[in-house]
Amino acid sequence: MIDRGRLERHIAELSAIGGKGAAVTRLGLSREEQRARTLVGGWLAARGARVRRDPAANLFARFGSEGPAVLLGSHLDSVPEGGRFDGALGVLSAIEAVESLLDLQAPLRRPIEVVAWADEEGARFGVGLFGSAAAFGRLAPGVAERTDRDGVSIADALRSLGEVGDPALARREPKEFAAYLELHIEQGPRLADAGRALGVVSDIVGIYHARVTLRGRADHAGATIMSARADTLAGAAEMVLAVERIARAHPDGVGTVGEIAVRPGAKNVVPGECVFSIDLRAARAHEDLVRWVLAEVERIAHTRGLQSSVDELARVEVTPLDRGIALLLRRAVKDVGVDAELLVSGAGHDAQNAQLSGVPTGMIFVRSSGGSHTPREFASLDDAALGARALAIALRELAA
Repeated sequence: MIDRGRLERHIAELSAIGGKGAAVTRLGLSREEQRARTLVGGWLAARGARVRRDPAANLFARFGSEGPAVLLGSHLDSVPEGGRFDGALGVLSAIEAVESLLDLQAPLRRPIEVVAWADEEGARFGVGLFGSAAAFGRLAPGVAERTDRDGVSIADALRSLGEVGDPALARREPKEFAAYLELHIEQGPRLADAGRALGVVSDIVGIYHARVTLRGRADHAGATIMSARADTLAGAAEMVLAVERIARAHPDGVGTVGEIAVRPGAKNVVPGECVFSIDLRAARAHEDLVRWVLAEVERIAHTRGLQSSVDELARVEVTPLDRGIALLLRRAVKDVGVDAELLVSGAGHDAQNAQLSGVPTGMIFVRSSGGSHTPREFASLDDAALGARALAIALRELAA
């Protein structure tokens, strides 16, 4: 049985780390994320788990003997001023599912590992799904040298946490895992609109993250005539609108520019350099969406006489999750009284790296409201407890 009081206490204690009111700021590879790992690791160690942290700062807690483990969990980091449930509820529900089986003294044939992935959001260094990509050998080359806005590299951040600074050393073999399960808030309105507490994920969209740098010429804002300018911000503005236009024309694509910065950044200077982010997602024809946007970036730069470069931060293909695990999760969800529908996730998840590496993977969505990546995001304790119970049912079948 799920202990609702224990789950509620864990939610409150974890959200206090980096919390201010309903908002949580717990960036990846930060001291706050480290405090969260320490808290969660302590809970798991108290129940007899062998707890360790890998060179990418992922937290693993193992119960049981040797052999391929059933892995379950999510991430502990947040975006700046995010909510209390994104990622965190998946880790806490995994802990509650395992604790409920321990409370029942359920016999387990396979070992179980609870994981808290590091830096899933990528809000600090621009590299999303960082911890799971490291564990499954899917990091881009040279990623440890990427820096945050203060010039701190990923390698430096890892060293400040007591690691050696090389996240590639975190790699594990997919054959070490029999399956991977992840619970997550939906981050959208479909379950709420349908009046369902839970859903099961069928597919996860493809994701492309990049940083575009435009170089032109800084000039005097008053003395430089319009026809003589190489204005990078004007070029970037045209590219931002191109992202919006192309994504709107795609059947299910979305495109976002969430960061932009200019240099030298003075009101009376034509911007000589502009850097902005691109986030492109689609469940179908994702590569077409990426190709069309990059072609427009190149065309606009050429037309305006600007130099452009694109630094690819992450590329994760469209990911169909394991159909057998999806069926198991639908049965588990039905056992707790919910007739779950299959949903495509428009957000990226660590589950993608597991599935794409060959680990049979499935996800449960919990109904949420108020949006996501915002202090308004909310999942009720009733729905969270139902999700943890369904997770425990599926876990028991896989492990026993």
